[in-house]
Amino acid sequence: MAVVLMCGATGAGKSTYARNLEAAGWLRLSFDVETWRHGFRSPDVPQDVLVEIEQDLREQLVEAVIEGEDVVVDFSFSTRALRDAYRALAAEIGVLAETVFLPVDRGTALARVRTRTGSGPDDLQLSDEQVVAHVDGFEVPTFAEHPLRVRDGDLELRHAVVADIEILLAFWAISAENAARPADEARPVAQLLARDPAAIIVAEQAGEIVGCVVACWDGWRANLYRLAVHPQQRGRGVGSRLLDQAERRLAALGATRMCAMVLDENDPGVALWRSAGYAPQGEWSRWVKPVVLH
Repeated sequence: MAVVLMCGATGAGKSTYARNLEAAGWLRLSFDVETWRHGFRSPDVPQDVLVEIEQDLREQLVEAVIEGEDVVVDFSFSTRALRDAYRALAAEIGVLAETVFLPVDRGTALARVRTRTGSGPDDLQLSDEQVVAHVDGFEVPTFAEHPLRVRDGDLELRHAVVADIEILLAFWAISAENAARPADEARPVAQLLARDPAAIIVAEQAGEIVGCVVACWDGWRANLYRLAVHPQQRGRGVGSRLLDQAERRLAALGATRMCAMVLDENDPGVALWRSAGYAPQGEWSRWVKPVVLH
């Protein structure tokens, strides 16, 4: 069983995504569908009705998962607290709920909502003021929340999982330019994911991994490793988008300074890090010692 929490401001395309899952056999749970069924044709729904509807939808979610159905919860999930609550609800019945976030800017949201005609629950008309308030007040999820999938143009960014390990090893062999480092092995990557399942962020295009970054937080230091992009995908902003999401994750966890490992002779990489505001710290040198077991 799978549970997906659709997340995004009005006009982001959540319901289109959710309806596609519904067409594939998923159960879709929607506030807008239920308020429409109750006779409301605008967002102005009494609070007691909203409470009643949410309780019913939560019960439907639990019952469906217990019966083995896949469920997409088509709400806005505009706050971290609400997302946490539904992840906890899914965890109680043994499911790790994934948040799927569809970003939308104010201009795009306004343009999309202005075309609505009020013909059904997924076509509710809103004023420009309501749209702007929803977009501007949205608490955007970060990769500190796990698991998360972000639709970013032609890319999808998501947390890596154990099933990705062998693919990542092959990807790093092509894309991570550092012949001086020890060869990658599956075991330490698996250990990292076991300790911090949210540490590795990958970028996919058409289902293939084209970039990744490792954003580690130990409660004191924030360290960035393996910002890598497939050679055929470089120059398209993949690395910048990964780095932005990694920084957001680490800042949400409490980091006040980011530390990155950058190969000196990797000119494109150095340029990316500099453009993102990073600079070498001249008074420090990296000291290393191989571990030799006796």
